Amino acid sequence: MTFAGRIADAAFGRKQLIVLIACVAMAIGVIAGLSAKKAIWEGWFTDRLFQIRAIMGGAQPSASAPVAVIGLDQTALDSDRLSPYPRVLMTPVLAETGQAILDSGAVALGFDFVFAYSADSFVYPETGEESLRGFDLPFQRFLFANRGRVFIAHTEVGVPHRRFTAAAGSGGVRSVIISTDSDGVVRSHTPQLPLAQSPYLIDALLGAARSSMSETYTAIPDARLSSSIPYLSMIDVLTMMESEEGREKLKEFARGRIILIGSLIPFEDEHLYSDRFLPVAAADQVETGQSGRPRVQAQTAGVFILADLVGAALTGRVALEPPTGLLWGLAIAFAIAGAFAGLMLPLMTLPLVAIGGIAAALGISLAGLEFGFLIAPGVAPVACIVAMVVAASGKVAVLQRKQRSLVRLFSHYLAPDVIRQMAHSEQLPELGGDTRTVVVAFIDIAGFTKMSDSLADGEVVKMVNTCFDEIGRVITAHHGYIDKYIGDAIMAVWNAPNTVANPEQAAVDASREIVGLLDDLRRKTGQSILDLRVALNAGPVLVGDIGGEFRRSFTVMGTTVNTASRIESVAKDKKVRLAFSQSVAQNLASTYPVKEIWSGQLRGLSKDISVFTLDIAEMYMEDDFSTKDKSKQQQPKLLKFPR
Repeated sequence: MTFAGRIADAAFGRKQLIVLIACVAMAIGVIAGLSAKKAIWEGWFTDRLFQIRAIMGGAQPSASAPVAVIGLDQTALDSDRLSPYPRVLMTPVLAETGQAILDSGAVALGFDFVFAYSADSFVYPETGEESLRGFDLPFQRFLFANRGRVFIAHTEVGVPHRRFTAAAGSGGVRSVIISTDSDGVVRSHTPQLPLAQSPYLIDALLGAARSSMSETYTAIPDARLSSSIPYLSMIDVLTMMESEEGREKLKEFARGRIILIGSLIPFEDEHLYSDRFLPVAAADQVETGQSGRPRVQAQTAGVFILADLVGAALTGRVALEPPTGLLWGLAIAFAIAGAFAGLMLPLMTLPLVAIGGIAAALGISLAGLEFGFLIAPGVAPVACIVAMVVAASGKVAVLQRKQRSLVRLFSHYLAPDVIRQMAHSEQLPELGGDTRTVVVAFIDIAGFTKMSDSLADGEVVKMVNTCFDEIGRVITAHHGYIDKYIGDAIMAVWNAPNTVANPEQAAVDASREIVGLLDDLRRKTGQSILDLRVALNAGPVLVGDIGGEFRRSFTVMGTTVNTASRIESVAKDKKVRLAFSQSVAQNLASTYPVKEIWSGQLRGLSKDISVFTLDIAEMYMEDDFSTKDKSKQQQPKLLKFPR
């Protein structure tokens, strides 16, 4: 027993220990659950929530989305119109495209490009000629004319050329840096107020759309962004501008929307986003131009992420941080449930409880999405599982250790089943008991008085303990219970307090094995005259606690016990090592050689009984069976009992 264990045993009872372990488990569970918020693995569960929501039939993409994307994709770059242009020299095309979009009724326009190079600055190395001077002038004029409605990008390492910065104005250059969670996935955005003065492009576009979003929010995508956000290839826009019908279609596409223009070249400006586990939207559910859409990649293009973060805030397709008290309440509730399970349920059921806790937490988080809150899906299950593990560990390390110690220590004095019940309830059994059919055995050391006269007291005790130890092992091995030691005899019981399927057969088998110990016991004790007698009787007895307030004993009482004691005298008179009553004999299998050795009325009893033994050589005392002429003895009749 550990030092801590001894202190626990001395200071606390079982009920106090249960309360202490439960409190410690709940406290650790709550702390662990709350600390799991924003853990690196929690994002994976969040994305799975979005996936489950989409599978269960959440909101589907529609043509009324407030944000659309125009992409400089590979189709556009390979087209006859744009293939002659290096990408750094496309500012005139972008100016033409941007103005057409604004003229078509777009609310605001954001470029997810860093215009770090100006063609106006190009000088031919050999001649010094500024052959491209004025090339970017259309785009600069476009930026200047649409200040407050058009925004260009900068990043941590890339800023626009000073010509474009000057044309766009101080509020026209915004950051397109998007923050990631601890697992490197983009899911949320924190607006900086006021939106018009925020350094972020997302906030500038929200401000242009007169959004009132002011809290950190997580966008809830419905499908893969590259398949669901309204989209046109830049070549489609340029083509639409060439006809009246096309210009009308462009108005239908851009009117009332925020438009983002960015690169959609594979593996360029791509990020992990929380849409990566979602299904691909059906082609007929979203707006797409004549050139189609770029292929869905493992990662998501940055321009689509910007569009979704803006569009989600404008449509309310977001989840906000829940109130602090809600997370505390969930952590406490799940920690209580986990602690209860760990203390009260079998260990083998705890994995199922853990799975149930995870499922329940995900269900609560999924319901929270419908109310606009992202309830951290890791808080509740971690609180439950940690509290459960701590409580179960406490139960095994303290409570069950204490119970095992009690059983181990006191099983030398009482039946282990009785000790377990007392250790579990921490109460003494009620005085009295119930009636039960058992087999009672009296096992006596024959010739004890003669042997003890020639031995010192210490040698007598040693001899008796040696015999009782070996006999006790056999009794226990055959599911018997040692009721008490009576001088040089043992009183044993089968079928109390434990249940034995065939107590009569178990008792007879144990008796045969005990008789078989004689040679070994004589060798160990040095007493060649040592012998044993076993008397058995089966019948109803009163089983339970006998005694008073200050002293009590678990035992069996009744006529069956007295009869077994009297049968021992028959065994002594008939010089047999095993004698048993008819109530035992009639429940033995037919293979047992049962023989009647006596019938009549035992002293103190009112009814005649028959006494039997097993007709095998070792059941007869040597001085009676082995040394006398058995042919001259009256042999008892072999009896057959109906089976």
